Amino acid sequence: MEDRDDLDSLADTISDVVLPAPQIEEQAPIISVEGDGSKDRIKLLRSREKMLLRIDRMLISSGARLVLFLPLLVILLYGLAQAFSESDPEWWTNHLESVAWGSDLSTAIYGLSLLMLIADTAMLLILLWLMSISRSIFSLESGELTRLGLTFESSHGYAEMRATIDGAIRQIGITMLLISLAAVLLGVVLWLPEDSTGSPFLFTLSTGALLSGHGVHMVSDRQRFNTTEPWGMLQAFSPPIHPALLSRPFTDVIRAHVDPLLAVRMSEYLSSIEPSIREGSSRSELQETLLHLLYLRRSSLIDETQFRSALEPMLDRATIDRLFNHPELGEETWDRLLSRARSQCAPFFRIHDRLRMSRISASPSGEVWLDVDMENLVVGQANLFAFVLNQGDSPLDLILRVQTPDFRPQECVYRLNAEPINLGSEVGDELYSRLPALISSTRIIWQSLLPSAMGEATVTLRLEDEAGNLISGRVLTVQIRPDLLTRVRMSLGGLFMLGAAVVVISPFLPFLLNLVGL
Repeated sequence: MEDRDDLDSLADTISDVVLPAPQIEEQAPIISVEGDGSKDRIKLLRSREKMLLRIDRMLISSGARLVLFLPLLVILLYGLAQAFSESDPEWWTNHLESVAWGSDLSTAIYGLSLLMLIADTAMLLILLWLMSISRSIFSLESGELTRLGLTFESSHGYAEMRATIDGAIRQIGITMLLISLAAVLLGVVLWLPEDSTGSPFLFTLSTGALLSGHGVHMVSDRQRFNTTEPWGMLQAFSPPIHPALLSRPFTDVIRAHVDPLLAVRMSEYLSSIEPSIREGSSRSELQETLLHLLYLRRSSLIDETQFRSALEPMLDRATIDRLFNHPELGEETWDRLLSRARSQCAPFFRIHDRLRMSRISASPSGEVWLDVDMENLVVGQANLFAFVLNQGDSPLDLILRVQTPDFRPQECVYRLNAEPINLGSEVGDELYSRLPALISSTRIIWQSLLPSAMGEATVTLRLEDEAGNLISGRVLTVQIRPDLLTRVRMSLGGLFMLGAAVVVISPFLPFLLNLVGL
């Protein structure tokens, strides 16, 4: 009992005591050191890339194009040196031999060739450095987007872009290795005494390495890319295969040619201006209208005043100015995207222009308007576009069949519910108002076709009703082969590589002929 009384008194004592609350120290905000470090590294690499990109465009890939012309000049100098290998002309002996440290003309020409090979190797090294920096920035930005929770590395085009970037770096690396090998062998030839028995053999190997290196460069010529410019990675991106019925044609066509990095930037940017969109409009409608109007303005069909007047029902003037004055995603970026889509999907824009002319120059004829187009010269993937417009008063259920023996897939069937043209009372008589409404009433099919063989190919399209009766049809004939520039480049590259093989094998021909008894 005494123990029980002691416990009760202890409990009463504790209940009277107010324990102080534990002090919680204010925690410092969590800073993503990894994220900040990645951004600093990207900024540093991008400054280097910008500097190297200027050199590349001035001397290497564009401008002087030294990587293309220096090896050709060295090959000519090799032939010139061989022509003067037996004797020197008088003008060299009397006037220039003393200036060239007493060397003969052929040795001086070989020395000049060595300097050019060293310069070519330096240019290739700069190009390799530039591409390596671009790959590092691409990897860092991909990792940053993945860390933020975006499934970027699984998006369409990411694997193809990595393969394109890695392939371009490998090609430049192999070319630089062969050109530098040619320079080293030529330097050894100049270092050895003139009467050395190994000099002709080393010179032959140097010539073979030079020819093969330039041949690899011409055969494996790839598109250049960078991350400094917002549109710099477009050349490394290939659009997806499309069997598709387009709901917003300009958005679908142009977005298909946007690389994943630029697509993320554009999505974030359009999300930032979404609160400024007027009531009754949406972001997807704004994007479709914007791209369509940009195409009309670029084609000189509307002027700047009409362009802004068409956007004002969706955005206020301040937002329109902000839309085109963005440092990265401004008007130039949109124009680049449009130019890229026009070069890759020219059939879509040709049909669009024919539709515009048919509605302006003549009255509609027939109940259904069908127009089809694709590339005349197919290089790789072909793009077939079909526009179906119901010019009647009632909806139509139609079937469009695409049949071809020369492409894959050989047959595709589209079931279309074509509503009649509905321009609406709010649509004015202006071109920028009627044409987007007309396009939205058109059923547009984009079918990607993969060639099965080279040569002439045919594609047949049949537009039928539900009973199988033919309403309209088209037969297209195209050529499947590389373009002229590609054929010339591949032929010259093949000749250089064949010449390299002949030059390298030629010293062994006497031995081989003796071996077989000839």
